[in-house]
Amino acid sequence: MLPEALLILVPFGLLIAGIAILWAQSRALAGRREMPARWATALVSTVGWTLLVVGLFGTVALLAQALFLVAWIVTAVVLISLLVRYRSMERRSLLWTLMTAAERGIPLETAARAFAAERRDHIGGRTLDLAEYLEAGLPLALALKRSRLSFPPAVLLAADLGQQTGDLGGALRQALSQTDETEALLRSAAGGLFYLGFLVLFGLSIWIFLIMKIVPVFVKVFSDFGSQLPTITILLVDLSDFLVQFWPLAMLVLAILLFVLVRSLTYYTGYSPRYLPGLTMLPSHADRGTILRWLAVAVRQNRPLADMMRLLSGYIAHRGLRRKLEAAAKRIQQGADWTDSLRQSGLVRKTEAVLFQSAERAGNLAWALDQIAQSNMRRSIYRVRAVINVAFPAAVLVVGGTVLFVAVAFLAPLFSLIQNLT
Repeated sequence: MLPEALLILVPFGLLIAGIAILWAQSRALAGRREMPARWATALVSTVGWTLLVVGLFGTVALLAQALFLVAWIVTAVVLISLLVRYRSMERRSLLWTLMTAAERGIPLETAARAFAAERRDHIGGRTLDLAEYLEAGLPLALALKRSRLSFPPAVLLAADLGQQTGDLGGALRQALSQTDETEALLRSAAGGLFYLGFLVLFGLSIWIFLIMKIVPVFVKVFSDFGSQLPTITILLVDLSDFLVQFWPLAMLVLAILLFVLVRSLTYYTGYSPRYLPGLTMLPSHADRGTILRWLAVAVRQNRPLADMMRLLSGYIAHRGLRRKLEAAAKRIQQGADWTDSLRQSGLVRKTEAVLFQSAERAGNLAWALDQIAQSNMRRSIYRVRAVINVAFPAAVLVVGGTVLFVAVAFLAPLFSLIQNLT
């Protein structure tokens, strides 16, 4: 009994030790004005987090018993999600600090050093690098890249063009609001996709187990009693035989399901490719809105539209939009009308091109570009929300109907056998 009790106490001890080391480190660093060597803080943090994670997973395994693997997966997803969300919030706080400093005329390097002085984590260290790059004269976008703070392309674009146009604070504020709205909608969609993918994958694993272990027993029992399986069970057996015969098709469906599951999970936790499967419409329209907004800035400042398009193409993540921007810029440099170039490249619709031509003649082209950009963004958000509100309940109903079909197919033979015995 004593060794088993000690074995149970080991994970709890590791968990408490890790928490104690991290707490002691934070208290020790809080009273210092100067940061100690990075290797020392990194070593202590690594030891503390290693003990904490090992102790946590050991504790979860003891509590979950036979389901320890599923519990580990859930725990890992929760930990990764919390870590990414925390770091994302810290980066957003830094961006708000830089935005406020730009709007009030405070030097960016001073704001970055003040932000770094309040933190003793890796965000604080990288922000200190950012301040040093800014003091060396690097532009904000390049300094953000070199400091490895992992900001999205929309923020880097706003930092670059905001400094070039003299409206850095407004550009950063616009990028923050756009990123908030888009990310919130897509993250909710990613959560729904992950839920459905995990539900279907778990159901398939149970179905395979039932087909391999239970169905042969049913068939043997009913053949021994000289009875016939119910129609719904025969239909399930035929469907299973079809999947066995055409196993490459089943493997393709499984691969697609795993792809959707992994992509939605990485997006939800933050380690995301920008676009979700089947939901590329919103980011694409968001990029189109960004293009039109910056074209409006170029019009206000009398900048060449072709140069602005080429600069924008370096920050747009969507490959198709990048090619369209480059093609439109090439046509404009060759002497073509800019509205016709945008329409032929597929960046704007015919009605929007006509509206821009009318606004250009009336002298309010920048206002028209801003309004169309906001309209496109709102329209894409409404469409994606409508798709989510319709598709998610429909998918849940389909999955629930499939579960009901499988449950009835396995329960019907039992009911039939009981009736025959009585």
